[in-house]
Amino acid sequence: MALSNIISHESRQVRQNVLKIMAEMGKASLTVFSQILNNNEYFERAESRRELPDEKWYVVRNSIFVLGLLNDPEACRALRVRINDSDTRVRQAIVQALEKIAGEEACDLLLVLADDEDREIRESAIIALGLVGNPDMAPELIELANNRRSDIVCLINALGKLGGSEAKNFLGNLLIDQQLQSQFTSGRSSREDLKIATIRALGRIGDKESLKKIKKFSESLSTSQKILFGGSKLSKTAEEILSRYDN
Repeated sequence: MALSNIISHESRQVRQNVLKIMAEMGKASLTVFSQILNNNEYFERAESRRELPDEKWYVVRNSIFVLGLLNDPEACRALRVRINDSDTRVRQAIVQALEKIAGEEACDLLLVLADDEDREIRESAIIALGLVGNPDMAPELIELANNRRSDIVCLINALGKLGGSEAKNFLGNLLIDQQLQSQFTSGRSSREDLKIATIRALGRIGDKESLKKIKKFSESLSTSQKILFGGSKLSKTAEEILSRYDN
């Protein structure tokens, strides 16, 4: 296909100009680049290799890029076919494209990628869900937190961006429930990390109920707790957030 040669042209300027034009062609481009993703020849590699050969990767990468720029939910059908590809670059490119597309179908695929075997892919997908998801997705992220506990801080941040009653309830409980905190404490996240992330997430939601949870937690800290065990940082974080809403 001549197009595959053009979109993988050695000149970056030529590639960018062609991709820009293709992204403006709507359904025609959707058909062309969906065909590329559905063509197994572009995804063949040696059995011992997880990554695609460079010449195939450039075509696949640029095809995914254009599908993202189209902002068409139908592009999700083609992207879905490759969300389990062994090349992490392919999956990462799909996350970026789905973030651009947004909408329910894109978010469904992002939820799948948020449970990917690769931590960087998971975190990218979770961040994307926080940006383009909606409050109704909070229960699924909370369930994911129980399965992927090492990603808890990233998930807390996403819940803060989504908002909604489910997110607020989970974050409020996490802030004060030591047993719940213990479940999510790992080598990557301490109790202090969890609490600070939770305070900031509730602050991002920023409604009266969320601010009340922050204030109640801050007031529950004794003087000694504020001095010891990271309490000073917790108290300062809570006070900074509450001060934004005082006026």
